[in-house]
Formats: sequence, structure tokens, C-alpha cells
Amino acid sequence: MQNSNNTINSSVEIDLFEVVGAVWNRKWLVVGMTLAFGVAAALYAFLSTPVYESKYYISPPTVNDIANLNFGRGNASDLKPISVDQVYKAFLRNLQSESQRRAFFESTYLPALGVRDPQSPSGALYDSFSKKLTVASVGKEEDGRWSVSLQDSSPERAMQWVEFYVSQVGESTTRELTQNAKKEATVLRRGLQLEIETLRESSHNVRQDTISRIREALAIAKSSGLENTVVFSGSGSDKLAGSMLEGNSYLRGSKALEAELKNLENRGSDDPFTPGLRKLQKRADFYKQVEAEKFDIAVYRHDGVLDLPVSPIKPKKVLIVFLGLIIGGLLGCAIALLQHFVFKRKNAESSATLGANGSL
Repeated sequence: MQNSNNTINSSVEIDLFEVVGAVWNRKWLVVGMTLAFGVAAALYAFLSTPVYESKYYISPPTVNDIANLNFGRGNASDLKPISVDQVYKAFLRNLQSESQRRAFFESTYLPALGVRDPQSPSGALYDSFSKKLTVASVGKEEDGRWSVSLQDSSPERAMQWVEFYVSQVGESTTRELTQNAKKEATVLRRGLQLEIETLRESSHNVRQDTISRIREALAIAKSSGLENTVVFSGSGSDKLAGSMLEGNSYLRGSKALEAELKNLENRGSDDPFTPGLRKLQKRADFYKQVEAEKFDIAVYRHDGVLDLPVSPIKPKKVLIVFLGLIIGGLLGCAIALLQHFVFKRKNAESSATLGANGSL
């Protein structure tokens, strides 16, 4: 019995010539499988919807591009200058933000698909869209070059959309930086306005105190019968004249006091008599001008030319057909070899059974 098993095992040993012969004997099976998979792959490659990719390259703005944003900023004011790096980082942050993707998805992508309600279930659509829109750094990071790629079945639409997306992010970043610059100026202006109001209130109180002192001096002058200003001469006259300003104002006489009192009471504004007020007002007016400024800036630069994509990036027809032929050929060879060794095994078992029966 052991000898019969050895005979079976030795009969099914595989050698290279046997494999080649087995494949050759079933060559039409191999050819048929290869052609079948090749045709299937070709049908898929040529009938699938082509996908085009449009790339938009960007680089940092120049100092001149953001010059208007630094209007009034520097050592002469409390507004710190804004650098190109700060502007470009804000743009890149928005370029990669989920909120910008979602805004573009709802305002542009969904309407193109015929979906008018952005609140409708669109999770799968958004995941698909996110895979089609990619933002990546190009070359060395210090160069600041980035690319935005967008894929679509229409080359024209892919080019238009990628340009629109970058433009949308640029406008959003410009608004953000402009609003921040204006808010910064507003905060400083409000602080100055508070100082101005405090100075005005203080100046008003000083005038009221002066009016009260003059009224008191006028009453003393009238009761003393002094109408005209007392004139001092001789030694010590300067000291006596100075005493009229310190505590003896009634010596100026009722006529002078009444004229000054009338002038103070009829004064419409204390601004011209408030030290430092005009300087504060000038600074406040400057910050108000900054708030009203329309900043014409560019937060990025388009690097290169945006061309219409000519060749689709997928499906890769040649590669798909080639892989189809390879897979079909390998599968055909595997089936041919399987058939060969199954038949060989059966024949070996039949021969062994017949030999055993003959010996009995």
C-alpha cells in the first residue's frame, strides 16, 4: 500500500516542462481569458467618464501688494505694521479651512449638480467633493509656493472652479484683514475719544470754577466801590499786581471783572482753551480716516498661467488595459494548470486502483 502511495506522489511531482506543456495544451483557454479580461478592461477604460484636473499655483504677495493695508501704520501711530508673512499665512489658513470648502460646496458645487437646497442630506457628496479639491505645498516650504487642484469631468468647469475657489478665499481673506485693521483703528479712536471727553469735562469744570471766583471778586469790588483796576507803582508793585491774580481779583475792578464774567458765561466751547486737546483730536480724526479707508490689497499672487486641461488624469486607459491583459493571462494559466493537475491526479489514482486490483 505504501508503494502505491509513493507511486501516486511521484506521479504528481511538478516540473517546468510539465507546466509549460500543460499551459500550451490549453493555450486557447489562456488566450480566451486574456482577451476576455483585456476587452473588459478596455470597455471600462474607454466608457468610464474621464476626469480632468486643473491646477492653480500661488505665491506670496509683494510688499507693494499690501501697501494700502499699512496706511498710517508705523512709528508715528500706535498701529503696528502688517507684514507680508502675516497676510499670506492668513490666506493659506483660509485656503485650507473647512468653512471655505463648505461655502464653495454649497454655493457652487451643489447647484451645478442640480441640488438647490444646501440643507438636504449631502454627506457623501461633500466627501466626494473634498477628495476632488486638494491644497498642497509645492517645492520648499520657505519658497511659499502652493497649488490648488480641482478635479471634474468637464475640463472647462475644473479650470473655472479652481480659479473661483482661490478668488473666493482671496476675497474672504481681504475682508478679514480689512475688518481687523479697521477694528484696531476703532479701538484706538474710542480710547482717544474717551480722553477727549475727559479733557472737555475737566476744562468745563475749570471754567465753572473760574466763573465762581470772578463772581465772588465782582461782589467784593462792587461793595468796595472799585470800578477800575487798581494801578500799583513804586517798589513792590509787581508783587501787588500778582496778588490780583492769586486771591485779590477784586482789585481788577468791577468793569474788568464783569467783562471777563460775561465772556466766560457766553463761551460756546472750551476746546480752544484746553491744552493737548487738538493733538488728541487730530489723532482721533486720523484713526477715523483709517476706519473709512477702502483697502485695495492682494493677499496672494497667481504664479504661472492657468491652462485648460487637455488630457484626463483618469482613467489611465493604457495601464488599465495592460493590467486587464496581465490578470486575464495569469488567471487563464492558473485555470489551465489546475485542470491539468486535477486530471493528472485522477488518472494516477485510477492507475493505482487498477494495479492494486490486478495484484489481488
